[in-house]
Amino acid sequence: MGRMRTRSARQEAPRGDGDARDARASELALAGEGRPRRCARSGSSPLGLVLALGLLAGLFWPQRGLAQEPIVDCTTPRRAVLTFLGNLPPNADRPSDAIRCFDWEGAGIPAGDRVDLAVRLKSVLDLEGWWVKVDEMPDIPEPEGIERVLLADPLEEVFFVRIDGEWKVAAEGIRAIPRIHAEHVNEAVEHFVEALPAGLRAKPFLDVAWWQLLAFLLTILASLAARLLVAAFVAKQGGRLIRSQGERADASIVAKAAAPIGTLAASGLAWYLLPMLRFSALFNSIGNVAIRVLAASAGVMLAYRLVDLTSDVFARRAESTDTKLDDQIIPLIRKTVKVFVVGLGIIFVLQNMDIDVGSLIAGASLGGLAFTLAARDTVANLFGSVSIFADQPFQVGDWVVIDGNEGVVIEVGMRSTRIRTFYDSVISVPNSKVANCSVDNYGLRKYRRCSITLGLTYDTSPDQMQAFCEGIRAILRANESVRQDNFEVHFRNFSASSLEVMLYFFFEAESWSEELRNRHNVFLEILRLARALGVSFAFPTQTLHIDSVAQPAPLSVRPELSREQLEAKVRAFGPGGELARPEGRQLTADGFAPSAIEALGSDAEG
Repeated sequence: MGRMRTRSARQEAPRGDGDARDARASELALAGEGRPRRCARSGSSPLGLVLALGLLAGLFWPQRGLAQEPIVDCTTPRRAVLTFLGNLPPNADRPSDAIRCFDWEGAGIPAGDRVDLAVRLKSVLDLEGWWVKVDEMPDIPEPEGIERVLLADPLEEVFFVRIDGEWKVAAEGIRAIPRIHAEHVNEAVEHFVEALPAGLRAKPFLDVAWWQLLAFLLTILASLAARLLVAAFVAKQGGRLIRSQGERADASIVAKAAAPIGTLAASGLAWYLLPMLRFSALFNSIGNVAIRVLAASAGVMLAYRLVDLTSDVFARRAESTDTKLDDQIIPLIRKTVKVFVVGLGIIFVLQNMDIDVGSLIAGASLGGLAFTLAARDTVANLFGSVSIFADQPFQVGDWVVIDGNEGVVIEVGMRSTRIRTFYDSVISVPNSKVANCSVDNYGLRKYRRCSITLGLTYDTSPDQMQAFCEGIRAILRANESVRQDNFEVHFRNFSASSLEVMLYFFFEAESWSEELRNRHNVFLEILRLARALGVSFAFPTQTLHIDSVAQPAPLSVRPELSREQLEAKVRAFGPGGELARPEGRQLTADGFAPSAIEALGSDAEG
């Protein structure tokens, strides 16, 4: 047996025999729990489309569980329910047979009121979308251990009991029908429908009247209008509220966060109006499930968008702070919270679809060990990210070399660290490898080293060599970008083709471009010093001696300066000297330097 047009009944004992059961539509509690639960859904899905598809499916859903011909039989609980529901519209129109399985005498109900009460009970089941699962009801006269069988889960007051060998609705349930009907049926709507013209109350197909179709379309339009208005209002007021707190946020993110709230409002309006349309139990049941899934998804999407909005606000705060740690943590927290929200959201939506989430979680736990083994690299990367944030070997924006990969850190995620190389590609290094390898952080340097060897020709005199070394020291002392407490300038070696002068000092620079500019200025000063002292830079040469007669030719001899002249030249290149140019010597106003220099790199890359 299948389901009746009303929702499933629940007996207070083991279930009877039956064929394969269909998925439950929804379990709503009336006594002790109030109205059925309405939960949430995504702000971006069209409410009208989802609601229309869900409700129109109810119109064409096959009617299963009903006999080909209505029966009049109260010998078993299942047959008693078939007698009640199968003889009332839309299945059949035999009210005198439908009231057969009721204890009217015990309830003291006059014969003229019995059909009306049965119809009222059926209307409550239809309006609330409560199905009766016929296949779960016993189909034997005396089921063992069963004294009564509920008609529907929320209607604990209406149940079947065995009276004189037949199963009938108990007298106390019959007497409760007027009160139950008043609690669930809007009398104003009933009077309005009765006052409609006969043409609108006509039912052209599937037991649906013209006024119901028109009201259904109006319900969809009203819900869509409510969604747009509420979303626009919340977006405007939300942005104003954020600005009143002295914060800033992206307008598009605020609008996206407001859209799910509009969907929640539309779902609430549709939930309120749907029972007034007086569709069948199957129609309303599918509509309730569609609205609940829509609203549940909107709640999940709202939480998801609020994570984006909150992250955007805190990211703008982080931009104004000196530390870069918060710039790293906020993207990681945003991704973690989003994963958590999506996981809980899936469970939330499945619950509103009446899926047994507990059994799914239990089944997932059985495969937990296999999943852990398969995801061991992911877990290692996750702990690697925790280690990075704990030790802080680098921050976003630092110039680093990790496992041979050189570049600027642009993001530290849950799984990997992303590095922008100096040839503009992006390298993703797993965090587990970052935590276990050496990290060379150029971004933590306060000073940048310069170490070179200058070669002078062998015809340089001792006084010139001494003047050259002292002159370089004077140049370094005159340059404010050079570290003044640690530099070395010495005549170090006699090489094959030159007299070598070691030059070792440090720059204080914020970027590689600034380092290059300062090095350029120092080297330019050294070149000017060499010309002023009359010394020449050497390059690899060979001397060839030829024993032959040649015409004598005058040799160019550089003038040799006195010690006083050499000392004057050296002092002229020192701090405040007339020849000192520590800021560099340019032929044009700005040297054609780029307007904004933020480049980083190594000497090997130019």
